[in-house]
Amino acid sequence: MYFDHQHFPLVWMRRAEDAGQPGVDPFQQLEGLMQRAQAFVLMSDLMPEPEQRNSARSQALLKQGSLWMKRNKAAIRRWIKAMIVIAPQPETQARVEAFADSYEKFWGYPLLHSASPLAAAALAQQLLRPPRVNPYNW
Repeated sequence: MYFDHQHFPLVWMRRAEDAGQPGVDPFQQLEGLMQRAQAFVLMSDLMPEPEQRNSARSQALLKQGSLWMKRNKAAIRRWIKAMIVIAPQPETQARVEAFADSYEKFWGYPLLHSASPLAAAALAQQLLRPPRVNPYNW
């Protein structure tokens, strides 16, 4: 995985091979993003296929991710507001929704979907807005 942060606070999660970034440690990248001390939203147009999630490599990454997540739990919850998957097809949206609870329990932030990149960016901007202090805080 590679995290493209050119449009921070929208951070696109891409396959490292597709981005020309083989060998990049995604956990170091996430730590660097969280060290900015600014909230951000992860975006992706990829939904892992079940056979990929069950591969030996995927299981090793999951174990590594679990250990990393435990060490960085507070920062993850503070700075990562959500993962939004671009899912134009209803079947893909249903798969995202079916996986969302497990994902949030593991990572500590919600897994959402949007039908287009434009709609996903709008949703991300809503998530990144500071909370209203009172009803008169426009």
